[in-house]
This record gives sequence, structure tokens and C-alpha cells, in this order.
Amino acid sequence: MPLTSWSRRGAALGLAAVFTLPAPAPQPPALAVLIVVDQLRGDYLDRFGDDFHGGLGRFAREGVHYTDAHQDHAITETAPGHATTLSGRSPASTGIVGNRFGVGDSTAPLLGVKGPGASPHRFRGTTLHDWLRARDPGTRALSVSRKDRGAILPIGRAKADVYWYAEGRFTTSIWYRPALPAWLEAWNARRGAARLAGRAWTLSRPESAYPEPDAMPYENGGRDIEFPHVLPADTTVAEDAVGSSPWVDSLTLDVALEGVRALRLGQRKGTDLLVVSLSATDIVGHRYGPDSREVHDQLLRLDG
Repeated sequence: MPLTSWSRRGAALGLAAVFTLPAPAPQPPALAVLIVVDQLRGDYLDRFGDDFHGGLGRFAREGVHYTDAHQDHAITETAPGHATTLSGRSPASTGIVGNRFGVGDSTAPLLGVKGPGASPHRFRGTTLHDWLRARDPGTRALSVSRKDRGAILPIGRAKADVYWYAEGRFTTSIWYRPALPAWLEAWNARRGAARLAGRAWTLSRPESAYPEPDAMPYENGGRDIEFPHVLPADTTVAEDAVGSSPWVDSLTLDVALEGVRALRLGQRKGTDLLVVSLSATDIVGHRYGPDSREVHDQLLRLDG
């Protein structure tokens, strides 16, 4: 090929390189979502993964599964773990070193219900929510859990929409606001937990689908150890019992979705934050053990 042809080709390539426009920067996500499942052991995904066809199944199929992820701290309780999730720091740094040293605060009473006050007054440092707000003051955050520490600690010390379950309602403390928002008052007025009074927790699938034995004497202190597990008929008692049943996850998710709509999370140009901490797996695991039929069925319900 003549030298002039090479030169022209090189010039054309050079011009092409000069005039190639850079790829547009990716748009920030409209909504960042953190879902925490309290006491979701890593081996559950392997043991029960073939049974997951809903949300857990989607994460397992389409997400990244870290098979060698370990907590780098000794006390693997709810409070230290939740304080770590969006701060990226160990309990020695956040100051939340155990449940006893978590969110209890007598100076921050709850709104509309009795029970111990709660706030993030012991938490030290910042979290993802603070970093988003520093970049975009319009950032909004909603955090919901059955447990006060599950809702409070992922957000850190920030004043945001943070709610947890107590006495059949979702509430918060005066640390965050003087009164509940209208959308949550309306949700509480429907008394979803009370309407579950007398409901029976039965197996989601045929009994043959569960290899675990039922009714082991060491479960639940030897009481109510066999399916079905029936909630009390008294609505007041049932509202408390619901907090230890699989249905509390459904209530938590329902409040979270209602809050997303009311607060219009993800409807701005910037990034909003949603945190949902689901506690039923932790409570069922403590009561019946990790090898129980109850845990197996709870995970199937959670997946659904």
C-alpha cells in the first residue's frame, strides 16, 4: 500500500478518535433500597434455595452471592449489626457494641403507645443517609422494622422517617418528630395486627415437603411446638403475639410500601433511601431453632 494511503488512513483514525464523544455518565439511582433479614444465616440460601421462587429466589438468581462474607466483630446481635450496615464501620467505631447498649433512651418516649423510649443517642459517626444528604439536601429516607434498633441504627443519628412496631401499631419516638404523620395514623387506624386475631400459622406446603421433624421438645420452651400455631383470639393479646409471628414481616413491608407512596420516594431527580429490616426470621429462629420446620416455613413465607 502506498505511503500516502497509510497517511490518509492514519489521519482518518486520528480524527475519529478526536471526535468520538465520551459515554454519558450514568444517572444516579432514584431509590437506594437496603433490605435486612435479621438472622438470615448464610447456609439457608443453600439448604432451601431450590424452594425459593419469589424475592429471595430473585436475589439468589440475579444478585451477587458472597459465599465468604463474615462479620468482623464478636457480638453478632441485632443492634451492632444494624449499626454496621450503612456506616461500614465496626461496633468499636459506632459505639453500638451490643443490644444492651443500643437504642434505649428514657428521654425519648414513644408516640401514642407505651414502651421504652428509643433514639440513636449512642450512635457515633455518619451513615449513607448523611453522605447522600451532604451531596443533596433534598434526599429523603424511610426506615421501617419490627424492632426499634432495626429501624433506627441503619440511619444513624439523622432525623428521618423512622418507624417500628409496638402494641399493634407502628410508631416512633419524640427524637424524630412530635406526632405521627397522617399516612401512618391512617395505616394504624386499619388495625391490621388486630385483624389477625385467631389466625392460624399453617404450613405453606404439603407436610411431605418439610424434612425437619415437628414438635421437638426443646423448641419454644416446650410450649406450642407443633403446627398449626394459632394467634390468641383476644385482639389486644394478638397484637403483641403478631410481633413474634411470620405476619409481622408482611405488616412491616406494607408500612414500608405505604410510606414510599406517601413520601414519594424515588420520584425526584436525586437519590432517596429506603431501609426495611425484617425481624420474623430472627424471632422464629430464637424460638424454634435453625433446624426447625418453623424456620423452613418462615423462609418460604419471606420468599413469597
